[in-house]
Amino acid sequence: MIEIVRFSELRAKYEEILRLRLLHGTAGEPDPRAAMAKLAGEFPGALREIDELSLDELRARIEALAAADAGAAPAPWMRAMARYHALTRGALCAKSWLAGRKHVTGEMREAFAREATGLCWAADARAWADGLDALASPPRGRVTDLVFTRIAAELGVGDDDARALVFPSRPRPKRPPLA
Repeated sequence: MIEIVRFSELRAKYEEILRLRLLHGTAGEPDPRAAMAKLAGEFPGALREIDELSLDELRARIEALAAADAGAAPAPWMRAMARYHALTRGALCAKSWLAGRKHVTGEMREAFAREATGLCWAADARAWADGLDALASPPRGRVTDLVFTRIAAELGVGDDDARALVFPSRPRPKRPPLA
């Protein structure tokens, strides 16, 4: 199920990323760790974007999200990114509730249904009630594989396309080898 996307929330994320990037390396830059932890907690994957998106791309995303929030047609990456954050938050929250258990019983499912409302990101976590088995033992040990499979199904695209919508591949700069 695709939730209603509030583009202003995504825009605020990119504005914070831009703010942190612009502050980085300036005289008197405050310690960014608390701001980065808050950003990563609310928007899993945002720290990757801090590292990978150029300033121009950040500004372009902010402008595009402002337009979408004002009623313009949203770009496919916007819905994919919103779902990525919500599904990943929920998966991590539900995975934490599982506390390392690798198998889910019917009793555990019932307990999760009762307790989910008290969890961090409760609505996002409840979205995984039918996927606790997969979260307990995700393919390749990666919760993000499950997230991208759900995004792909919701958007009617392949898993690789879902990944590309969320994290477009960018050529990495070649760095000299360490001596």
